[in-house]
Amino acid sequence: MLLTVIVALLGGLGSGLARLGWQMDSMSQNWILIHGPLMISGFLGTLICLERSVALASRYRWSLVVPAVNALGAGLLLVMRDAPAAKLLLTMGSLGLLVLFGFMLRLHPSRDVVIMAVGTLCWLIGNALWFAGQPIYQVVHLWTAFLILTIVGERLELSRVRRLTRTSKNLLTLAVGVYLAGGVLTILDLSTGVRVLGVGAVLMAGWLLCYDIARRTIYQSGLPRYVAACLLAGYVWLGFGGLLALWHGAIYAGPDYAAVLHAFLLGFMFSMIFGHAPIIIPALTNLQLKYSPIFYGHLVLLHITLIYRMYGNLLGDFLAQQQGGLWNVIALLLFMAVMALTVLRSNIGQRIGVRVSQ
Repeated sequence: MLLTVIVALLGGLGSGLARLGWQMDSMSQNWILIHGPLMISGFLGTLICLERSVALASRYRWSLVVPAVNALGAGLLLVMRDAPAAKLLLTMGSLGLLVLFGFMLRLHPSRDVVIMAVGTLCWLIGNALWFAGQPIYQVVHLWTAFLILTIVGERLELSRVRRLTRTSKNLLTLAVGVYLAGGVLTILDLSTGVRVLGVGAVLMAGWLLCYDIARRTIYQSGLPRYVAACLLAGYVWLGFGGLLALWHGAIYAGPDYAAVLHAFLLGFMFSMIFGHAPIIIPALTNLQLKYSPIFYGHLVLLHITLIYRMYGNLLGDFLAQQQGGLWNVIALLLFMAVMALTVLRSNIGQRIGVRVSQ
């Protein structure tokens, strides 16, 4: 399943470069029209399903079927592109994840789990509409809501140590409600829906910047500071994407469409992935991953090049869009390489230490 996640990510990156006009291999050219589904449902959807199923596997072994079904859908999407069977399997994967959240709510009923479950429901509705023949621009905001609300729910869960007041929690619920209302409205009125969810995204970003624990851990050192830097930068991109959505309303293609989606999916979502990877990778693989200051390299590269790409999108500079997109991909590949080498070095070092002590 992790191999499928990686292949879906690489396929999504290749097709993204092909969409920007770079000369790519024939497979990447063939995947141009499924760039979004590969990145959102194939890569991120399978990863989130895997993370949640592993958390429940000790109690419900069958939960591992959910990411397996979604990974199968991602694999089929890579092989057959727009095949109805691939869409159906991805829809079943999102339904399975919603079932898992149902069991999580029964075990730990809480506001954060409800937010994540509602996000998964958005993913399911988006997949069902896509399977029914709706275009990607019509459902992509429901897919994006799945990712954003998953992260917001996780951050609320981790903010319990701050003992948030009821008022602060209610403020987040209000922000999530506005964003969710906008996501639902996109089904009926795309322009109004996008603008409403833009307001909700700005409100959620403001809440996270004010109340998330990252505001405190940024003053620490080592891994906690790195994670906090990733999170705080991501929250800024979430708010910026919300402002763009509020400004543009309905968008179907082109630079403005790319600007809104990449603010959410690159600026916000991949900042979250960069920050959570040193925690999630050991949890999923049982391998050690020791922090290194080199982690800041891919983080800084991503944000600088994304700012340059946004400049190209907003001012109509196609060369900046192309070059910014290429450097975005290089930042993500650098992240993957650094994580892989760090895991390798951490575990080889641990084994050598064990042998010496013996």
